Amino acid sequence: MSPNTAARLINNAEVLTWQSRIRILVATTAAVAVLLLFATTPELAAQSAVNPVTTVLLATEGYILLAVLAATIARRRENAREWLVGATVLGDVAFIFAITVAVSQPQYYDRILIIAFLALHLNTFYFGRAHALVVLVATAVGYTCLVQHSMTEASPLHWREELWSLAAFLTAGAVLLVEQGRLRNRLATIVHLFGKAEEGDFTEAFEDRADAPPDAITRVGRAYNRVRGQLASMVLTDSLTGCVNRRGFDQALAREVARSTRAGSELALLALDLDHFKTVNDTLGHLAGDSVLREVGALLLRAARAGDVVARTGGEEFSMLLPDTSAAGAYQLASRICDVMREHRFQDAPNVHVTISIGVVAADATLAGSPLDTANALKSRADDALYAAKRGGRDRVRAWVPDEEGIVLGV
Repeated sequence: MSPNTAARLINNAEVLTWQSRIRILVATTAAVAVLLLFATTPELAAQSAVNPVTTVLLATEGYILLAVLAATIARRRENAREWLVGATVLGDVAFIFAITVAVSQPQYYDRILIIAFLALHLNTFYFGRAHALVVLVATAVGYTCLVQHSMTEASPLHWREELWSLAAFLTAGAVLLVEQGRLRNRLATIVHLFGKAEEGDFTEAFEDRADAPPDAITRVGRAYNRVRGQLASMVLTDSLTGCVNRRGFDQALAREVARSTRAGSELALLALDLDHFKTVNDTLGHLAGDSVLREVGALLLRAARAGDVVARTGGEEFSMLLPDTSAAGAYQLASRICDVMREHRFQDAPNVHVTISIGVVAADATLAGSPLDTANALKSRADDALYAAKRGGRDRVRAWVPDEEGIVLGV
């Protein structure tokens, strides 16, 4: 079962549960009102085509039982299958027919179509077009059969007039289904965008070009677009250094791996780690350490080219994603970063001497596989190269290249 299907079934259960109380209230109120009507005007009972009291009582009891049963099943299972919603919807239609036939003379049976349109609207809004279509078809078929039966009983009905009423109901219902379906699809788009935002993905924007004229949903979509950049900055940016955070980096890596795979272009990754950074925190304090990290982030951002992604992925750990870059080009950039860090003097800690170790890896034929596998392999190999740089004495660059044993680290 897909996540969307599971969410829909859970939503159906919630709606059926709270609607059961409304169904019970409506059924009880309607039954009391009808019985009081017949008690005060007994001549109406003689004009009805059926035994009105018996019909109303049976219809009310059956409808309430169906509502309670549907709500109980939905609550216990914590979801409502389509058949359960469909049965409840058919119960709505049956109750409308029963009450109307009980209180109305045949020439007023078209009241069924008016009340059923309300049920059609509610079901379209809460359950979607499929179940609303059940109301539309069931009402049309039931009304046709009712009119035919009444005409065989010599009721003063005429097919021409009844067909006009039925055609008006079907036309209005079809327009409602189309329009409400369009609104539900656009609302689903808004829900999808917020779902992606919840995951930290702000790559998609709300498309409002087809919204003519704009409505409330358009305004919600445009409001999302206005705050999208701010949300992305808050969620995907490291507040200390201004670099991308781990979540933003993982998204950028997945995106670039997919792009380079499609285009057949090169892609390189640097794993960077400050050497002996713990000493800075221990001797000068965390405020000085934060200042050093801010300056390191600024240095890396200045060293990066247009299109490169600089991320702080841990305490003193950074990563750089280099699209359209070969292993040799990445190694040269990493070497320049090492040189800059070696010579840099920090403003708030001028006596601090911080170096950096860097691991380099580039995508190659050995990384064939899914984009996710390729991204994970790149990160793993970059970390291996970084550890080799640490073991080799720090303040240096090491690149990952394969050999007979699986890995040789060094250039």
